[in-house]
Amino acid sequence: MRRLLLLVLILVITGVLWGLRGGAFGAADVMEYRGERIKLSRAYSDFDEYKNDPDNIHPSETERVQRLLINAPIQHAFASRLELFRAVGQIAFPGYGTGSGGTRLSDGSELLAVTVEIPRANKDRYLVFRGRDGQYELIDDFVHAEASYPFEIRDQDSAYIYLHDGRELFRRRHR
Repeated sequence: MRRLLLLVLILVITGVLWGLRGGAFGAADVMEYRGERIKLSRAYSDFDEYKNDPDNIHPSETERVQRLLINAPIQHAFASRLELFRAVGQIAFPGYGTGSGGTRLSDGSELLAVTVEIPRANKDRYLVFRGRDGQYELIDDFVHAEASYPFEIRDQDSAYIYLHDGRELFRRRHR
């Protein structure tokens, strides 16, 4: 219940702040992302209209947005899962998706991959963490084709193997 109330409070505060600064929608056809002004394909009257338009980013901005998202820095250690997801939220481009999948390992640790959709790329940025005792450490960061959810990760033969419904999607050697 407390989490639900916290989520509602965060959404209300975000909406109020969005409205106070004019949001990205209304008269402006730009959006701020990571300190940069990104030109949209047109002005949008509300967020739903924007996020449901597959051509919402001006074509001349696509490559820059992709580069900003792919190169956005992220900490290497987090004290909690909530802290981790807040940091990922700072990387995600507004209106585009994030997801996660993972696996509990026999030693009690967890492999958790958080994906961030890269606009117009049919690819995601994968941020892979090892969780232990409620803390998370970044162990890999790469770009790969979008994966179906839910997926799981195995640590086997010096590689992380990504699976969907038991079928291998791809694998990456340990760094």
